[in-house]
Amino acid sequence: MRRNSVGIVIPNRLGINRVLQSLPPSYKNFVMNYNMQNMNKELPELFGMLKAAEIEIKKEHQVLMVNKTTSFKKQGKSKGKFKKGGKKAATPPMKPKTGPKPDVECYYCKEKGHWKRNCSKYLADLKSGLVKKKKEGMEHWTAVKNILKYLKRTKDMFLCYGGDQELVVSGYTDASWNTDPDDSKSQSGYVFILNGAAVSWASSKQCTVAKSSTESEYIAASEASSEAVWMKRFSVDLGGS
Repeated sequence: MRRNSVGIVIPNRLGINRVLQSLPPSYKNFVMNYNMQNMNKELPELFGMLKAAEIEIKKEHQVLMVNKTTSFKKQGKSKGKFKKGGKKAATPPMKPKTGPKPDVECYYCKEKGHWKRNCSKYLADLKSGLVKKKKEGMEHWTAVKNILKYLKRTKDMFLCYGGDQELVVSGYTDASWNTDPDDSKSQSGYVFILNGAAVSWASSKQCTVAKSSTESEYIAASEASSEAVWMKRFSVDLGGS
């Protein structure tokens, strides 16, 4: 490296040190890796590495926004339509109905070789009144309509990822006690947020019957802690703390 103004030749290592010291804080990891692995590089090679690192650093500060608006609209509008003058794709013939395969497991008695509707134990219990057939009513239809309303209402919403240099994971958990009137089981739920956006969430009925609201909260916290351990390992793999 030559300073033409005064005619002084600067050693390669001194020039590299001055370049590295003049870099902004966002190049901290680059400087650390360079000092550990690329001690013998020349200045032209350093400049090439800086160009590549600059692209990656800019990517780290971008915000990723994810939504499903386009696919949601396409699925609703394209159904049953085809181009004018075109021909519909040939529909393959339906396979003839056959009996259950030998490895098929009955949902009711857990035995193999038959379906639930052909299960002798289920038919006997149904006849004796031990079990009842499911009859969907207005409450089921209302639940389906609420799901469709939710999809329509949230089709333009986004999940935003990024914006923070440091990976920060936050978790929240809650439980509702004795929500199921049939088996008196409670409901557990949790959500984990990474840099401002939800990345993992769940809501499910607890496996055991909680005797109090406090016990249901402990069960929910236990289920969330298992997910928290996994999220901790995941964030460490991504370079977080």
